[in-house]
Amino acid sequence: MKQKTFIKSSVFIMILIILGKVFALLRDSLIAAKFGATYVTDIYNFALGMVYLLTTVSYGLTTTFIPIHTENIQNNDKNKSNKFVNNVLNISAIGTIIITIFMIIFAKYIMYIFGHGFEKDPVVFATSIKVTRIMLLSLVFVSIQSVITGVLQSHKQFYEPAAMAMVSNIVYIIYLLFLTNKYGIMGFAVATVVAFFTQFIINVPKYKKLGYKYSGYVDFKDSKMIKMFKLMIPVIISTSVIQLNTFVNRSFATNIQFGAVTVLDFANKINTLAYEVFAIGIAMIVYPTLSELALKKNKEEYKGALGTSINVILIIMIPAAFGIALLREPLINILFKRGAFTQNAANLTAQTLLLYTPSMIAYSVRDILNKAFYSIKDTKTPMVNSFLGIGINIIINIFIIKYMGVSGLAFATSISSVVITILMLIDLNKKLEGINIKKMFVSFIKITISSSIMGIIVFIINNMCLKTLGTNVKGSVISVVLSILVGGGVYFISTYLFKIKEVDYIYSLILKKVKNK
Repeated sequence: MKQKTFIKSSVFIMILIILGKVFALLRDSLIAAKFGATYVTDIYNFALGMVYLLTTVSYGLTTTFIPIHTENIQNNDKNKSNKFVNNVLNISAIGTIIITIFMIIFAKYIMYIFGHGFEKDPVVFATSIKVTRIMLLSLVFVSIQSVITGVLQSHKQFYEPAAMAMVSNIVYIIYLLFLTNKYGIMGFAVATVVAFFTQFIINVPKYKKLGYKYSGYVDFKDSKMIKMFKLMIPVIISTSVIQLNTFVNRSFATNIQFGAVTVLDFANKINTLAYEVFAIGIAMIVYPTLSELALKKNKEEYKGALGTSINVILIIMIPAAFGIALLREPLINILFKRGAFTQNAANLTAQTLLLYTPSMIAYSVRDILNKAFYSIKDTKTPMVNSFLGIGINIIINIFIIKYMGVSGLAFATSISSVVITILMLIDLNKKLEGINIKKMFVSFIKITISSSIMGIIVFIINNMCLKTLGTNVKGSVISVVLSILVGGGVYFISTYLFKIKEVDYIYSLILKKVKNK
């Protein structure tokens, strides 16, 4: 993919994802106001975490499906493509239904193992089982949606998949505004299932427009399907590392105090804000291109596309990490500190968020590295590194939780994610016989220096605003807006002066637009 096309596509996808995140922030703000940092939100976040952990199976399905289906598309055989899609769709649906039924039946015992902290109160424990059983129904829609979005992305149709979060968050917001008082947490669990259904349904019109038709075709012996499911196993393990780490952290948090899971979850949501907007969007766009270039064995273009995507990730995520770390208190004041969410909960969330921010950069780069490995059909290397990362996270959690509490869980996540990302970069460099790590490192240094300069400005603006206007919502909003505007301008000028290639292109594009006017 040419740099111009890549950046333009990325921008539009990011706009859709940003809209989704705006609605997500509104949703989280309403959750904080309605339920606070209590056992109710702990139950919901824990159950949702279990659903997200299991959706890594569907994510692995999409990831392995794209390169294989891209090959089908290249062969221009619509009948075979349609049969393959229906076969994967039906078999994955059957498998998901079986897993869902099993999980619903044994939900009580699953909670004994992973949510043992809830056992302290029989009412809390019983509620957690009921909520989890309802929310597990979401998995069926996630499974079907993962195949359909895989089809769309194989055809380089990204808009509907990018809009899924926006649509589902509208469902959450409607429930929280109008139905929470009447139906409570149980109704919210049902709303979650409906939200996942809407994510599936918005992809269907484009899927049909591409010429695909549903049939009940099933062939368990299909060679391509067998190949895909074999590749899926290590992909599921490696791509689930974020959810697995989050789930492990939640399990540890249930033993600290009621509200600890919610504090951890809210800090993680702000931390992954920029990651989910930018990194996931870029990875979504670059993956089919890498798969296509790998299929054509075009090494130079492949390395160019990979290098561009990593540089763009660093340009966005490093300053985002600095900004979120410095503006953590006003951000939490704006998003969560109202209703049942107390000042003490806000302070603890801010402390946890600070130690989470390094993982934001690491996860973003690792997403691209994972896609690079999968595009060349190497699923084992990311899997091995993921096992190592989870192991590091658990070991640090065991030793650090006594001294640092909830924030220690965030610190452990950051350490493990940074270590594994570096190891994966070294592995990929060996695999591809050089990906110009030196050039990436130079860009990393330039971007970090630019982010540091921006950080000084943001620190000054934030302190002045909060001292002058106070830590209320108004003061926090003014601080964040001014910091983004002034800090962003300083950062853009700094990166331009450092002659970073991708920033030069964006600057020339803006200059061209201004001159045309």
